[in-house]
Amino acid sequence: MKKIFIIISVLLSFFLFNSAYAEVNQPGKGGFPDEKCKESTLKNYKKNFEQAKSEGKNFLMYASINETGCASHNTYTKVGKEISKKNHKYAYKKCKKKAKEITQGDCFIFAINNKIVWENYEEILVVKMKYDTDDLESMPFFLEEDKKPGRFFEDQPDISNDFQVHVVYTLYKDSKDKEGDINGKVEELMRIADDWIYKTTKKSNKKSNTFNGEGQRLKWDLREDGKLDISFLRLNFTKKKFRGCKWSCGNIFGKSIVHGGFNDPKKIYVNFGDFAYKDWAYAAGYPIFNIFSKMAGNPLRKSEVGYFILHEILHSMGGINYCSPNYNTGHNTRGTSDLMSTNGDGTNHTLDPKNDDYWGHSNKTCPDLQDSVFFTPTSDTPFSPFEVTCLPKEKWKVTKHDYDENNLFEPGDSDCFYSRTDVKVPWEKELGVIQRN
Repeated sequence: MKKIFIIISVLLSFFLFNSAYAEVNQPGKGGFPDEKCKESTLKNYKKNFEQAKSEGKNFLMYASINETGCASHNTYTKVGKEISKKNHKYAYKKCKKKAKEITQGDCFIFAINNKIVWENYEEILVVKMKYDTDDLESMPFFLEEDKKPGRFFEDQPDISNDFQVHVVYTLYKDSKDKEGDINGKVEELMRIADDWIYKTTKKSNKKSNTFNGEGQRLKWDLREDGKLDISFLRLNFTKKKFRGCKWSCGNIFGKSIVHGGFNDPKKIYVNFGDFAYKDWAYAAGYPIFNIFSKMAGNPLRKSEVGYFILHEILHSMGGINYCSPNYNTGHNTRGTSDLMSTNGDGTNHTLDPKNDDYWGHSNKTCPDLQDSVFFTPTSDTPFSPFEVTCLPKEKWKVTKHDYDENNLFEPGDSDCFYSRTDVKVPWEKELGVIQRN
């Protein structure tokens, strides 16, 4: 786990600061990202203030504290009879230099002598996470310039209590903001994908007694104004660092999304990474799947976005299940014409063409993915992917099917992202999330 630091620039003087220096002498406000950061900040303050006091000097402390955390840097400077504008600028500059590397936030006055001027310092106000963790790499990260009209950092109020698919627009820590969440780009791609999914399911449902040739769409999470609800999240991970780590970096995408508060058990989350990723789109298990604007060196084309969305969301629903006749490591053993084949290229795919494997089949002991509660129209006999992948059978409420629980997933495997040991969610005990063995 990373050590939490506090960025502080300290000035010692025989006199209190001159309040005329408006460009640098602004007191800070807001709370700390966690208790450890708060304790570290106060420890540094008390230690250095006591030192200044013992030397008969006055004390001034600058700090940078935001959602990302804090870091530690102390600077002792000899000053004249009063703290000059030059002294303020020096302390502020030293603080900003360190802040640029770690918090990427601004610096403000924390304390003057024995008085802490930082407003609300006793409160924990900027916490976004709802759990205790030292895993700062999966802590949500935002830049001040990320705050733009029409952008949302949290899931907006739902217009329905139904199961929904929510989109999270992500960038690397140092990525240029392409504004895909607010310029209509991502919403257009999701609309194109949904139309493709409707046509594809309609074709497959011709042989289905449940829908009689009617197509299905995903239940997208919409705002009150009817637009797609897209949340913004910047990863606490640089492009350079990501390139140097192993595959998926411990699944930093999914962890960042879940740890950012996107953990409603009735939602599946689409991580749309607007950056280049070294591999293809992939699912992390319920409820996360990832798609990128550039994958394995290839830009995402509008003609294939529907395939990637449907293929990966079926994975995030637990499909295809181990009980499927043609199961092969979560895929289908058939050729490239099957949408769930391991050899797909994003074009000319059919959804379970014989309706005998994972879609529109008659095997009552194995999930039929067209019955998922995330599709509309919804089957009269639906199942909840959350329940089937994350909960023991005795806790199922929506799912009325008598599936063979011991044959849903490959032995030793689990499709529940919430059950990973490195993922912490506030309701795991209450809802009985389990690790399937």
